[in-house]
Amino acid sequence: MKNLGWLRDVVVIIAVMVTLRSSIVNWYVIPTGSMLPTIKIRDHVLVNKLSYGLMLPFAGTQIVSWDTPKRGDIVLFDSPMERITFVKRVIGVGGDTVNFENGVLQINNQRVSEVLQEDRKILEDMGDGSACNTGEGKSLYVEKLAENAPEHFILRSMKGGNTNLETRSWSVPAGKLLVVGDNRDCSNDGRFWGYVDTDKIYGKAVRVFYSINSGDSMLPKFRNGRFFSKLQ
Repeated sequence: MKNLGWLRDVVVIIAVMVTLRSSIVNWYVIPTGSMLPTIKIRDHVLVNKLSYGLMLPFAGTQIVSWDTPKRGDIVLFDSPMERITFVKRVIGVGGDTVNFENGVLQINNQRVSEVLQEDRKILEDMGDGSACNTGEGKSLYVEKLAENAPEHFILRSMKGGNTNLETRSWSVPAGKLLVVGDNRDCSNDGRFWGYVDTDKIYGKAVRVFYSINSGDSMLPKFRNGRFFSKLQ
């Protein structure tokens, strides 16, 4: 039995690592461009699962809560349609009224600050080159959702687009969140399928752990400038 001691140690190490990833910290590979340009395709995003509470290991259920998501937070949760993980930005919390006027976000009848950007360098090396995952035909803005929220980039179609044509209004119920993608016209988000329960949020995306863009090459191309960069 002494010869099997190494196996016991390996099992313990694996169990601890899996528990850490399930309840404390994890990383996710981003497969789509719905959060461009903030999060790029094949970014490996580090998620703090203790941002809002303690999750029951392996169950995705919050058992203790000490905070709730704020406007501007980038959060992860299960898709309401299928068992995949979504990453989106919170734009509305319980009690908020949210709408778009000519594409510009309004929260509680206050127009959200946005500033058009002339420097589009951040739009380089974004993903697979498809229409949704480039900056072609899109305007780049810096948006600020609340006085105490950090500024972040968004993309919006220059002409047409779902966001520019949006006329609906959402009254966010208590205990719910309205979430959208920063790539406003290329995101399957709460505007189409509704609200997210605050206690179903896995955690807050805080940094890009590392990032890869293979492009047309057979070998991976690392986006070195994105390693450990802060998300906001």
